[in-house]
Amino acid sequence: MTPVVRVGTAEAPDGALLHWRADGDGPTALVACNGIGVSTFFWRRLAEYFAPARTFITWDYRGHGQTPVPEHPEDLTVALCARDLWTVVTRAGFERAVLLGHSMGAQVILEAYRQYPGRTQALIPMLGAAGKVFSSFLGVSRLAPLLRLLIEVGAANAELAQEALRRVVKLPGVWEAVRALGIVHPDLCPREEFEPYFEHLSQLDLRGYFALARDLLSHDADDLLPQIDVPVLVVAGERDLFTPLVRSKEMAERIPRAELLVLREASHAAMVEQPELVALTIEKFLVSRCKC
Repeated sequence: MTPVVRVGTAEAPDGALLHWRADGDGPTALVACNGIGVSTFFWRRLAEYFAPARTFITWDYRGHGQTPVPEHPEDLTVALCARDLWTVVTRAGFERAVLLGHSMGAQVILEAYRQYPGRTQALIPMLGAAGKVFSSFLGVSRLAPLLRLLIEVGAANAELAQEALRRVVKLPGVWEAVRALGIVHPDLCPREEFEPYFEHLSQLDLRGYFALARDLLSHDADDLLPQIDVPVLVVAGERDLFTPLVRSKEMAERIPRAELLVLREASHAAMVEQPELVALTIEKFLVSRCKC
């Protein structure tokens, strides 16, 4: 039987509209949070897996995907994304939820737990860190000052950066370069699963992107980790260049009773490289640790 699909918008307290989609109508809500500059496309395989028995909710941050650009995109922060997450959960008809977060989404769900621990059934940070992600970007801490400079210059020249990005993602050979650089696994990542990312980048309003990037320079939820009192499954990629494996291990070690899944040969795009393994591991975690 085809799972029920609901699509809608949720209005935040400040009037911003947030696009969301719910696959399935099961009693447990799994709410997926994207990485910076990403829409919901990387979650489709997981949504298809979980929809028959649960409700899998995907949604877009302000100015991303199908959510409109806000009046003040320069005000976008990780904490604001977390507040928006709970707005979506409520609008979709749930009081509590299992929170999944990819890349920056890991920080979003940690902040969401900080805001409403009682509404959080479990946390599944995937291919992300607790904070200060640029300090370990590409495994080189010395890149942080350069990245800070690039973010500040980009934020001050968002329109020029946006035009340059649109040209770059349409250049011949971009996909081949992404594979050659190890950004994705050269054999495991299907091109058709990754191309929506290029399309999304070409249309993205970079004012919100740079606002989030600026916040990521300092955002850190490390202080929260020892206090977490819900089941946690940390998912890491062995070949993840953006969030090196050591960062995921550190996070798992600081969270009481957290489980760690290390995906062999997986890049930062592990959700589309090894969706079956990811889904089966999450399923086992939900049944054994969350009883849902």
